[in-house]
Amino acid sequence: MEFWRSIVRRTPLWILVFVIATAYAALQLGMRLLRGKEVGADDVAAYGVFGVAIGIFTVWMAVRAARKDRALPPDSPTATNLKKAISTGQLPEHASAELWEPELINLLIQDRRGAWIVSVFFGLATVLGVFIIFDPGENPWLGVVCSVVFLCLAVGFPLWVRRRRPRIQRLLDQFPEEESLWR
Repeated sequence: MEFWRSIVRRTPLWILVFVIATAYAALQLGMRLLRGKEVGADDVAAYGVFGVAIGIFTVWMAVRAARKDRALPPDSPTATNLKKAISTGQLPEHASAELWEPELINLLIQDRRGAWIVSVFFGLATVLGVFIIFDPGENPWLGVVCSVVFLCLAVGFPLWVRRRRPRIQRLLDQFPEEESLWR
């Protein structure tokens, strides 16, 4: 993962916008083809322009978030620092329980709620995809693709949460007992 982050950091912003725009246009045009519709040059141009707008907005939001993170002290519980701490299993050197514990506890609560809500949502979306497969139409491939993707997400998200929760708990256990608000 760090390899990809380093590549993205070194890549010029216009290339990132181009990649996002291309991915968006390819996804939208692919969905049109899966539905059995014709794709013309005007469709490619429209989705390309809209993809560039989405790419510019996405890169602008990422740059803005990075600037905001750099303005805070390095041991503050920003989204970037939380992700890094969870993935490495280590808190920053001067992390205080007063700032970090509420954020980590909030993540545990969100994961507990999100595990079943996301599974139900994507399970229902899988059922919708199955209905699209059997819809009287010429092209059932959209339903097949949607069903497979949504089923993978419905099953995969709780498994991902199940692996993530112990990591967050281990971070909470790293605070000394006298400093901790959790215990």
